Amino acid sequence: MIYGRFIGLGAVCLLAACGNRATEPGREGQGGAAPTPPAAHAPAKLPGTATMPAVEEACAQIIVVAWQGAERAPESVTRDEDAARAKIEQLRARLERGEEFSAVARAESDAPVTRARGGVAGTWTRDRWPTKLVAIRDPVFRLGVSQLSEPLRLPNGWAIVRRCPVQKIHTRHILIRFAGATNAPSTLTRTREQAQQMASEIHDRIAGRHEDFAAIARAQSEDSSSTRGGDLGLVARGLFAPAYEEAAWALATGAVSQVVETEFGFHVIQRLP
Repeated sequence: MIYGRFIGLGAVCLLAACGNRATEPGREGQGGAAPTPPAAHAPAKLPGTATMPAVEEACAQIIVVAWQGAERAPESVTRDEDAARAKIEQLRARLERGEEFSAVARAESDAPVTRARGGVAGTWTRDRWPTKLVAIRDPVFRLGVSQLSEPLRLPNGWAIVRRCPVQKIHTRHILIRFAGATNAPSTLTRTREQAQQMASEIHDRIAGRHEDFAAIARAQSEDSSSTRGGDLGLVARGLFAPAYEEAAWALATGAVSQVVETEFGFHVIQRLP
């Protein structure tokens, strides 16, 4: 499944197509089941029964400033901890003055995976919060949506977190793997170029000749979501591989993407209602 792995704080790998364990584009490293597509109709509420409260979810966005010797600090980092603290305070002041969090994260954060997503680490309920991000769970849940935390000292650096709005997208995809791609079977001999060509031909069949997406997914997709016609259900921002997520959110409902490459292979994506 293309759901994510964590690489340090917040390194959620979209479409972490955790191989054959689930589906590939995207979920954080639960290694578990693929998301269940939403039901067509909610069950009727019986007269006199209480309505269960909605389960609270939180979206986390983070900027990390590492110091030399901090956990998983990039080799290029030479600043000491005092300098890291001073920089995170400067960045927070910039955010308070109105700079966009995602732009500052992409330019300044020392956490590579979340930096590629504009700082978005993912969306979870409190009881499903990933262990490697547990240090920011309570600070995030204490914030209102769009609020910033005070500087936090984490094992991998000084950080600011923002509680971002929960946003989810419904997509389906077709995945063609190649030898050496993440989670590709060791027996696979298809080259990257061959996989790209196959995905391009599939794209043309769907976008050009209007063949049935779900039928092609069931027959040819190499993700476990193929049994559902490629349907990944509703997935929150930050849980897909960055390239998949960027392409998916750029689509209009019903539109089909160009061929998209991630570490798992080549994808053809459709955004669903």
